[in-house]
Order: sequence, then structure tokens, then C-alpha cells
Amino acid sequence: MLQIQGLIFDMDGVLLDSEPLHLQAYQELLQTFGITFTEDDNHPFLGRTDLELAEHLICKHQLSMDAWQLVARKEENLARLFSTSIEPMPGVLNVLKKARELSLPCAVASSATLPTIELIVEKLDIAAYFQTLTSGDEVPHGKPAPDVYLLAAKRIGVLPINCLVVEDSFNGVLAAKAAGMKCIAIPCPTTRHQDHTKADKILGTLESLNLDDWLKPASDNSE
Repeated sequence: MLQIQGLIFDMDGVLLDSEPLHLQAYQELLQTFGITFTEDDNHPFLGRTDLELAEHLICKHQLSMDAWQLVARKEENLARLFSTSIEPMPGVLNVLKKARELSLPCAVASSATLPTIELIVEKLDIAAYFQTLTSGDEVPHGKPAPDVYLLAAKRIGVLPINCLVVEDSFNGVLAAKAAGMKCIAIPCPTTRHQDHTKADKILGTLESLNLDDWLKPASDNSE
């Protein structure tokens, strides 16, 4: 039996370098309340859901709106920022094409909202490569809990132990490993200072990922 039978991607920082745009969307929104929101403020929430961050901000700053309202306003800013030209990370298209060649089902499992995930894969022109798009909003617990990865694996019909995850964040790596999956960490500029040592492999870019190496039987896989 092949060790890896399905491929699951995080989105932000993996498919595209979008973390700075998420930060900017929050900064523009919070500035309307007179609140300064820095990269350091955002750092603990990388890989976690917008709802979790919104709940934190509302509690900390006593904002007079519910979390979903805050997320919706942030998403409006984000959609505007994404309306400019965006590009996939190096190696994304080649890996997706290779996965198709190897008949590996692919999924996105992201903490972003589903409308944002759908917008991104369409703008990057890669939607056709994914069997399912899974959002952290669809599960009880966001990353670092394994819920979103377990749901993605169920949707593509692959056991967790036979899934390979590509992640960029500390919380994401913890989620993949908690799900019982293999995980490759590819830090993006925003997450490069995080701890990725729990991953099975750390690479510089997706261009370095050789899927053939991960298709060997478990007893022969030296990765």
C-alpha cells in the first residue's frame, strides 16, 4: 500500500503569500476604532480562525459588535486587497500537476473563511485541482486542533495516516500532526521565525517537494 494517498494544503502562506494582506485588512478595520494592530499582535493567531481573533479583539477592546460582524468587515477589506493581482507561491502549480498525474486527491484545509478560500483558488486559477475546500469555520475547533484536517481527509476519502499536509505555521503543523498525518513545513516570510520542528520535513519552497519520494511504502520511505 502506498504511504501517501492524499495531499492537503494550508492556504495562507502556502498557496500564496497572503498573510500580510490579512494583517493589513485587520489594521485598516481596527484603525476606524482608533486601535493599532501590529504584526506582534497578530502573531499568536497565525493559522487560527478569523472568528477566534475577532472574539479576542472584541473582548480586549470592548467593541460593540459580535465576532461575525467584525469578521465580515475584515473580509470586505480583504476582498478589496485581493482584487489586485496575486500570484501563487513558487512550485504550487507544478506540485498540483504532479499530484494529478499521480492520481492523488488534493484538498485545501485553511483557517480562512470558505468564501475567501474560494476566491483565492479561483483567482490563482487552481480550483480545478482540488476535490474539496475545507474551512476552519466548518469545524468545532480551529488549528492547532486537528478538526479541519480530519474533515478534509474524510472528504477526499483518505485515512489520516495516508495524508501528507503542507503547512507554513506552528499552529498548522501541530494540527496536522495531531490529526496523525505526515507534514511538510514550508515557512513563509511571516512564519519563518516560528518553531516548525514538529514537522516531518522542513523545506524552503514547494519547488523542493518531490512527491515521488512520499509515495514509497512506509518501510522504504526515508523522509
